[in-house]
Amino acid sequence: MDEREETSMTLDDVRELTRKTLSAQLAAYGFDDVVVSAGKDHDDDDALFMTATYKPGSALPGGDVLNRTLAILRRELQNAGEERFPYLTHRPEGEETGYEEDAPE
Repeated sequence: MDEREETSMTLDDVRELTRKTLSAQLAAYGFDDVVVSAGKDHDDDDALFMTATYKPGSALPGGDVLNRTLAILRRELQNAGEERFPYLTHRPEGEETGYEEDAPE
């Protein structure tokens, strides 16, 4: 059995690494925090569902920034041994997250 298949980070570890990564990439755009939950994607594969929240009055970054940020986040998670794919959405302050799986903090 491939040892990498067994390696999965805890949600707390994922949340900490994701906060650090998103903060480094999105702080200038008002990034505030991230909500992380685990679930199954449309192919029934294990996945991570993440919602980045922003400070009041922030405008969401453009698509190029968001795409680059997701690529960096995916690489950082893989480097830490996390194989689940991160599905990342962005929510300005006061809007719904879009993921039913989000658990209250």
